[in-house]
Amino acid sequence: MNISSAIVYAQPGREPAVRARLSSMPGVEIHAASEDGKIVITLESESDRSATDQYEAIGREEGVLNIAMVYQQTESHPDQEI
Repeated sequence: MNISSAIVYAQPGREPAVRARLSSMPGVEIHAASEDGKIVITLESESDRSATDQYEAIGREEGVLNIAMVYQQTESHPDQEI
């Protein structure tokens, strides 16, 4: 399992539409958004590869200027973690 957080930078005035699309993506949770287009998300995925694919898909979304990962953790067996 891969758990990470990022800041998505939306074009001015397009933040509500970007937020709506992000909230419909599997594994993506929105935690905060600012009026200047910064959206704080967490992303959970099955593997590092699927997380990379999701980040690339977010970066290609209409209205997204950039995405910057802030934190990333990989757990090989999350059910066995203490």
